Amino acid sequence: MLVIGDLKCLHCGYSSGRWVGPKGTPLTAAGLRPLPPGRDPAEHVRCGRCQGPVYLDDAMPVASSYRLRRIQRMREQLAAFDAPRPKRGRAA
Repeated sequence: MLVIGDLKCLHCGYSSGRWVGPKGTPLTAAGLRPLPPGRDPAEHVRCGRCQGPVYLDDAMPVASSYRLRRIQRMREQLAAFDAPRPKRGRAA
């Protein structure tokens, strides 16, 4: 599950931006939106003002319409695959 939220500093309360990524993963620069140029995506995010540790505030799940449409198409395909097929007569 993807989550989105604001990055807030534990020391000064400064908001460092928005972060999007899988639930439970470390807060790395790869999840920053937009990704600042020249940053290593694997680098852990620190406060932009005091370099203190940050946490994800107001985190909520991401519901992408593209993802929801894809799930719906897959469910339809599975239902069609599981549906009983008409019996065909054998040609002689």
